[in-house]
Amino acid sequence: MLAAVELSREMEFRGRIGLHSLPGAEPFYRDKCGMTCLGMDEEKGMVYFEMNEEQAETFRQKTTRL
Repeated sequence: MLAAVELSREMEFRGRIGLHSLPGAEPFYRDKCGMTCLGMDEEKGMVYFEMNEEQAETFRQKTTRL
C-alpha cells in the first residue's frame, strides 16, 4: 500500500488511490489502511475503497515510523 501511495504522489495525484477489495480483505483496507468504503460496485461484485490525500498522508506517516 505504501508503494501505491508513493507512486500516486510521484504521479501528482497527492497520494490518492482507489481499489476494489477481494472478499475478506475489506477489514484490512478499512481498519489498517484507513481507507473509505464507498460500498458495493454491483458491476464488479466487489466493494470499492478510496484513500484521499489526508488519509494517504496519515497512512504514510504511520507506516514510515515502523
